Amino acid sequence: MSPYELLRPASLDEALELIAAPDFAGRPVSGSTAISLMRRAGVLNVDSLVSLEGLRASLNRIQVGDDGQARVDALATLGEMERHAALMRSHPVLAQVFVTLANPRVRNVAMIGGYLSHGDPHMDLPPVLSALDARVTARSVRGSREIPVDQLYQGYYETALAADELVTGLFIPRQPGCAYYKKVTTRARHDWPTLGIAAAFDMTGDRIGRARLFIGAATDRPKRLEQTEALVEGQPWSEALARKAAEAAVAEAPLVADNHGSMEYKQALLRAYLPEVFEQAMKTARPATRQA
Repeated sequence: MSPYELLRPASLDEALELIAAPDFAGRPVSGSTAISLMRRAGVLNVDSLVSLEGLRASLNRIQVGDDGQARVDALATLGEMERHAALMRSHPVLAQVFVTLANPRVRNVAMIGGYLSHGDPHMDLPPVLSALDARVTARSVRGSREIPVDQLYQGYYETALAADELVTGLFIPRQPGCAYYKKVTTRARHDWPTLGIAAAFDMTGDRIGRARLFIGAATDRPKRLEQTEALVEGQPWSEALARKAAEAAVAEAPLVADNHGSMEYKQALLRAYLPEVFEQAMKTARPATRQA
């Protein structure tokens, strides 16, 4: 690996000033779980790394309101989120995701801001957070702005973040009554998914209400399946609707082949598992959140 300078800002403002400097040719890092691997592989060579570790004390809070909405600071680790009882109660779909997301060692080090900024299309949380309509706060010396998670990713390892911006927080609205994530992997259960499918919706009686449906891993970024959403919204779930939804998803999804499988293989996975996502989401529905 090439040598680099490690910078340790004492405050968020100092960190933002460092990365905004015209001659800055480095990267900000938090848990460094991905950066170290990329440097070892020789695909990332930078002059400097800006460590955000020293800012943890002021940027690691996790708060859940009485309305079920959650706010997570960027330097909270995935492990801290997983162990936060109120967050797991308010958003049980996240608890389901963490069970197979990497391993405890990684989750105890990786921080949510750096994780979401990484842009790897195979990550588990982006399609789930997109289905939950979550958004991040990005800050720079120019100010702050909010970015919906489903608009954060622009392509393979590409995000909407400017070079001088840092993710400082995550906002997650109330989880709808029905939500589920299906991780399909051909390797160990904690490995990268070959396909991820996330759905979130409420029920009005026996009919599916407003639905948000996203897939990940099999595309260059999390993709919303709007045509499939429109097909199921307002409808009672049935075997016939399941078949139609699966075919609509396969027709709509811009799947890509990679070392995890061919496009045809991923189409077969999507066709097979999409009905399960809706069925499991309805099985785990929380009665208190059902609409009359």
